[in-house]
Amino acid sequence: MRATTSQKPRRPWRSDVTRLQQRLAFRLLLVFLVPVAVIAVPGVYAYRLSARVREVEVLERVSYVDKIFTDTKNAHWARTQYESLAVRYPGSPRILMRLGALYQEDGKPDAAVDALQRAIALDPSDWEVYSTLSYVLLSQNRNEQAIEAGEMALARNAADAQTYNNLAWIYGTAPDPRFRNAAKARDYAEKAVSFTRCRQDEYRKTLADVSGWSGQDDRAAASLSSATERRLCDPRFASGRETDTTGAGRLPIATASPLPEKR
Repeated sequence: MRATTSQKPRRPWRSDVTRLQQRLAFRLLLVFLVPVAVIAVPGVYAYRLSARVREVEVLERVSYVDKIFTDTKNAHWARTQYESLAVRYPGSPRILMRLGALYQEDGKPDAAVDALQRAIALDPSDWEVYSTLSYVLLSQNRNEQAIEAGEMALARNAADAQTYNNLAWIYGTAPDPRFRNAAKARDYAEKAVSFTRCRQDEYRKTLADVSGWSGQDDRAAASLSSATERRLCDPRFASGRETDTTGAGRLPIATASPLPEKR
């Protein structure tokens, strides 16, 4: 019987051509991708550098306007400056925050709220915008919204003394009983005084007013307030934390509303 030899089947010739075409296509792709990558990497770096330069430029202009406003107290001039800056730098939440504060001082509360809400939309993490919005809403007697904005500010900065003071005022003196919270009012008022090392007389006044509203007679309330101040203001116990509350974005402390009558 004749033995037969088995041979390995040869791949079709067309398969070899296909593989060669795939390799050539891959190499051509690399030839095009490498220059694109070389261009893209410096492009991304240049974009980020440009954004950083733009941010520094915004901060410089904001600082300049703030300084002039602090020296002159000319809210109208500062507002017009920030309106021009808002057009030039439309994506800057810091400019919108300053503009909102100045609209409030210039008697334009609706424009103030709108500017601050646009600032929040651009940067929801900025505690100072929420703090300023809380004050503006409080000035409009929109206590529920003021509380919401204020608590958002404190969630982002637990040492915001001005917001502690303003919320203490609402919690302690709001005409609507839904917003009263004696425990929070006292706690927040104490924090405002402690965090500023007792150097803000308005915060100390809020603490005294909240204590006086608590339902005790005047003598007992005064005694309690005095004892609390001694405890908070003693340098051995006072907190060292303090948040700067200066600048065009910060507004006067909320103590304008009359205290409710004691019952």
